[in-house]
Amino acid sequence: MNKFTKISATALFALFLTACDKPAPAKPEATQPAPEVKQETAKPAEATKPAEATPTQEQADYNKLLEWNASQAQAQMAAQQKLQSDLTAAVQAKDDKKIEEAIKTFNKTVEDTIASLDKLDVTSPSVKNIKDQNKEVLALSSELLVDQLNLATKAPTEEQTKAYQAKVEKLQAAVAKLQKDGADLAQKFAPAAPVAPATK
Repeated sequence: MNKFTKISATALFALFLTACDKPAPAKPEATQPAPEVKQETAKPAEATKPAEATPTQEQADYNKLLEWNASQAQAQMAAQQKLQSDLTAAVQAKDDKKIEEAIKTFNKTVEDTIASLDKLDVTSPSVKNIKDQNKEVLALSSELLVDQLNLATKAPTEEQTKAYQAKVEKLQAAVAKLQKDGADLAQKFAPAAPVAPATK
């Protein structure tokens, strides 16, 4: 059960990074000109490619995503704290049903968060990419919690353990990609932070 608590803490950390993925303020920079769009006849492979959004639309979509993150951060933090306390109590009581109930309750909040994210209307490909990555990380984290419950309460086979480890690695890679892409997007679209006066 101690291993279960440690693994849960890892999954919670991944969820926290996703739900609270607030890019760091970008350094003030000159606005980069939009890439030139060449007017050529569309090739068959490019016909399905979405049109690039304007810089104004990308900025608006980015701001929507930031607002969504801010609105979800407190709810996710509260849900994570409740899960952690419920899991701690259940582990101490050695009550597998309470562990299962705590995870189901938490997964419901994750589902609600994903549903809320689905309602977020963004058209910019770069922001939509971050939105989709957020959904992927949330879904993977939720799946891992269920898998952890199954591994902790039953004798796992080697195959189940390997499948679980593969999911952990997939989640870690998804979180790393989300962090990198989120930082790149923040660098590009974050509102310019006011310049602090130099201290002597």
